[in-house]
Amino acid sequence: MNGNENNKKAAARFLGFSLLGIFVFFIRIRLNGKSSIPIDHIVSFLKEALKDYYTYIICFLSGCTFLTKAVKKKVGRRFADILFFLLSAGSFVISGAVLLKAGPQSLLTAAEGAIQATGNILCAIFVSSVFIPLLVEYGLVDFCGMLCRPFMRRLFRTPGSSAVIGVSAFLGNYSMGHVVSRQMYEQGKFTEKETVIVAMGFSTCSVGLMLNLVNYLDLMEHWTVYVLCVLVITFTVTALVSRIFPISRKKEVYKEGVSPEMEPAVAGNRPAAAWREGIRRAEGAPDAFTAVKNILKRVFPVICEITGTSTCVITFGMLAASHTHFFSCLGIPFLPFLKAVGVDPGDLPWAVQAIGASIVEPVLAGVICTARDLGLRTRWIIAVVPYTAIVFFAGFIPSVWSCRINCRVWEMLLIWAERVILSIILAGAAAALLF
Repeated sequence: MNGNENNKKAAARFLGFSLLGIFVFFIRIRLNGKSSIPIDHIVSFLKEALKDYYTYIICFLSGCTFLTKAVKKKVGRRFADILFFLLSAGSFVISGAVLLKAGPQSLLTAAEGAIQATGNILCAIFVSSVFIPLLVEYGLVDFCGMLCRPFMRRLFRTPGSSAVIGVSAFLGNYSMGHVVSRQMYEQGKFTEKETVIVAMGFSTCSVGLMLNLVNYLDLMEHWTVYVLCVLVITFTVTALVSRIFPISRKKEVYKEGVSPEMEPAVAGNRPAAAWREGIRRAEGAPDAFTAVKNILKRVFPVICEITGTSTCVITFGMLAASHTHFFSCLGIPFLPFLKAVGVDPGDLPWAVQAIGASIVEPVLAGVICTARDLGLRTRWIIAVVPYTAIVFFAGFIPSVWSCRINCRVWEMLLIWAERVILSIILAGAAAALLF
């Protein structure tokens, strides 16, 4: 096969897989009386098929995670290692208690809700992972990254390649963004400051978690607008937060002992260069089966860790939400901003509690507010802010630690507060314009 035929085949792969990925993730279709994106229909089918087995699945996965770490003595002395170990042990015990119907009724009720929420998260992440290669493996992300390169340095003070990491993390998982960011730092492609900006500003939760938030808050009919709004707000907030303390004080230095690798300048027509980059990526990409197999290998440990953290965290989060004012106290500093963007006074207690709960686990905000008679503007803000705030304890913070990214806990909490305030303002403005 000559070079021209190779290029045609690569172009066909680039266009075909990319268009299919756009259809699966962004185009609404009606099925069984429900209008939604194709991936949500698939997730709904899987949830219905597995919902009676969630407890067994979670008990098995958290048990495997806990026992593997214990038997292989993988629990280190770092807080993140100890935290993951204790949370996986807690999830194993909690799911076992639900199976045996053993324990206080309040604990079992919270645990059953947590298992349902975690099971829904796992289904969404699994299905999203199967289809993510359509967008990230065959050139679309690289094409968009090349087009975005001129804006990245100007807006976010990061290299153009960080656009690819941002979109990949958005479509995949925050841990992918953390791992790649650290790798770029170790290769001399990112400075310490650039690494922190990408890790704390681009490494968002997955589309799968977005699906859960939207479903809990009954916003699926606004899915496409919601995704676009979340993207715009996430990256707008990142551009702003990168210019204020504590990120603004991070050092513009490369890793010691590593030779810096600057991005080459793009000569000539940028769209044409972006097209060539997409074709190049498609040409070297694996077949669809191999791509899915490879990403599932990477995602499976993440699924196990999420199972081990979310079940335990959501259980105690729901207990705290039901029996204490803990999350309401956490959310009180944001009350003036929620009032300023026009949240209905009757909705304010739930909005404050949901925002406070988002520091523990984004989906917990949706769980707390599910089936509540909240206004559209309130539900919109609660669906947007936990995602665009990015930082949370159930998985994100330990992931940053495990990747040895130079950002302390108090700095992450301050970044979370900054992002929440800006996200509330922008989400409220978007709701006012849209609704």
